[in-house]
Amino acid sequence: MRDQTGMGQTNRVSSLMRGLAILRMFEDTGQTVTVSQIARQLGIHRSNASRLAATLCDLGFLSRTDSPGRYRLGPQLPRLARLAGEPDEAVRRAREPLRRLVAATGETGQVAVLDGTEVVTVVVIDGWHTVRAHTVERARFPAHCTALGKALLSGLDEECLRARFGSRALAGRTARSITRLDRLCRELDVVRRRGYAVDDEEYEPGLRCVAAPVRDADGVVVASLGLSGPVARLTDEVLHRLATGVRTAAAAAGPPCGRAAPPPATTART
Repeated sequence: MRDQTGMGQTNRVSSLMRGLAILRMFEDTGQTVTVSQIARQLGIHRSNASRLAATLCDLGFLSRTDSPGRYRLGPQLPRLARLAGEPDEAVRRAREPLRRLVAATGETGQVAVLDGTEVVTVVVIDGWHTVRAHTVERARFPAHCTALGKALLSGLDEECLRARFGSRALAGRTARSITRLDRLCRELDVVRRRGYAVDDEEYEPGLRCVAAPVRDADGVVVASLGLSGPVARLTDEVLHRLATGVRTAAAAAGPPCGRAAPPPATTART
């Protein structure tokens, strides 16, 4: 029988393509699919279809019904769908608490998301001080030497961090930049314990930043929120005072009605 998944290219993984094709069948079949329908749709033997469905069931993408050989969508899919939209929702919710924080402090505020080993600013609100930090939306910075980036990286465990950065040295921007992954891991442990990250002239001389992670209802870090300003104004005392406001604003950008789960010991999102 001919496989109906359209796998002509050699760089495609047939079992993965078949599994995804099963999930897409629900667009046409509705609430449930049977092993016979899967076999017929994919052009494979019924025993192969049964094994594919069982594997998806074990992973939570399908669930068995009371009828033998019949499946419905599993609990993993709604969670993934929510996570796909969560950063946008978090960014939307972050605008107002960030605006209030900038109005109260005069420092430049940003909301950012993680893209590989870089941080991308998605919201920027300029401060009202004459001398202030300047950046723009969609600017990219190395995550390991920015407060926004370290707040985001704090949501990854060490295994995920090593997978992202590899064994190479981290590029330094200033003499204060972190350039070793083991040191970055230690720094992120501090970030997790105190709930906020600091960039002490690590990206640009004369600039200090403080940022906190924004979490979803499961405690997963989906964004970060922070303030930036000149070293002359952001003394140690001021920086730690700002950290309280940053953490409060980041919490306000989380799920409404205080439904956010407490941060797990390790919150990994790749």
